[in-house]
Amino acid sequence: MNAEELSPDQALQEIGRVDQRVRHSARGGGWMFLIMGVATVAYWPAMFLGRGLVPLAGGVGWVALTIALCVYCTRRRVHDRLFNRTSRSVTAAYAVTTFLVFVFGTFLMPERPSPGWITTLVAISLIAGLPPMYAGWRILGKG
Repeated sequence: MNAEELSPDQALQEIGRVDQRVRHSARGGGWMFLIMGVATVAYWPAMFLGRGLVPLAGGVGWVALTIALCVYCTRRRVHDRLFNRTSRSVTAAYAVTTFLVFVFGTFLMPERPSPGWITTLVAISLIAGLPPMYAGWRILGKG
């Protein structure tokens, strides 16, 4: 059945069905951003402060999360405009803030950090996680 053969009621039902599918897809993207933001806040302290197998577990977990999110993004069949528009600026902000945490932890933080250094690491890890958390909040809050 093509668009010309639909009754007005059927056309409205089809519009509602498509709208629901787009909204559902956008919600998944919002959850993806929130998960990535929260994982970022946990990842950096685990990598720079963890001992023993903690950094290894953090690295393996990060790779698994990255693969899962990439698969999720490529399998999405419907792409919401807000998600696409938001993801560009969020990706840029996230890349910059993540790079700053990496530089701080790799080149500035001492091998045996004091509580002040640890607090700073946690704070900038939170800052790095804010762009995707904001995007998730914005996408999930739109409806």
